[in-house]
Amino acid sequence: MAVATPVFDDWASLSRLLADLDNVEADVEFSVFVIDDGSNERAEINLPQAPLRRIRSVEIITLVCNMGHQRAIAIGLVEAGRRENFDALLVMDADGEDRPADIPRLVAKALQHPGCIVYARRGRRPGLLAFRIWYGCYKLAFRLLTGHTLDFGNFCLIPNERVQALINNPSIWNNLASTLRRARLPLVGVPIDRGVRYAGRSKMGFVGLVMHGLSAMAVYSDIVMVRLLLGALAIGAITICGIGWVLFEKLFTTMAIPGWATSAVGILTVVLVQALMLLTIAVFNVMGARSLAVVIPSVDAPKYILARQLVFAAPDETVE
Repeated sequence: MAVATPVFDDWASLSRLLADLDNVEADVEFSVFVIDDGSNERAEINLPQAPLRRIRSVEIITLVCNMGHQRAIAIGLVEAGRRENFDALLVMDADGEDRPADIPRLVAKALQHPGCIVYARRGRRPGLLAFRIWYGCYKLAFRLLTGHTLDFGNFCLIPNERVQALINNPSIWNNLASTLRRARLPLVGVPIDRGVRYAGRSKMGFVGLVMHGLSAMAVYSDIVMVRLLLGALAIGAITICGIGWVLFEKLFTTMAIPGWATSAVGILTVVLVQALMLLTIAVFNVMGARSLAVVIPSVDAPKYILARQLVFAAPDETVE
């Protein structure tokens, strides 16, 4: 089984991840692809001292610069997809929040559902109350704008026959989980709680979290824009009806209060202009996106790889 995990300066956590992977209670062996996402710190990996039980190889894929978490994962998928000696590909973070101890549950579910992508459906999410509230608001916005729910992250097990379909899908350049949801590939979830970070704090700040959320929505950009388009049309229609009602009350009834009609029409006109602006932006975004060149990860990912370093290989392991 191949394992793709992105790392940005968090080498201490990666060392702990490798130790936990080597102690997984399942009849599997791992070839680990570490995607070094433009780290500033020198890569230092401390492998377990005892003979390794589960890990067959560890390879560092160094990127030319910091590409971002999701694009690092996409490049890892391409690298693993180039090899043909894996039954499945496991995607997980290296910080401990995706627990190696949960891998046997993913494997067991995969054996029950051959050919399906098995993902960790998130249950309890540790963290501050404010973060959980904002995360709940984001999930609601995602549901309203895309018409879909997204209840999982990167932690998933992908059968080898599904990897090729993914690495030729431009959407994984934006967000893996959202692409899995939209690609109409067979999915099955396993309820798994997030783990606790091995060490340190997340390097993804508020701006990074916002961009991560928007990247997930970008996979559904056409649907989002069409929904905004329909919303703008609805607002425009309601506003025009409101202006007509105000003019009717002003001209044909005795209910008018001096000045109220002018204020009401002015406010409704501003709303109408904003709706028309939103409508125009939505139309041009939908049409403009159709003429843009897209990134095909299987073709373009190798351009962003600076070096490949085989850190460890079992005596009988051959790396292409």
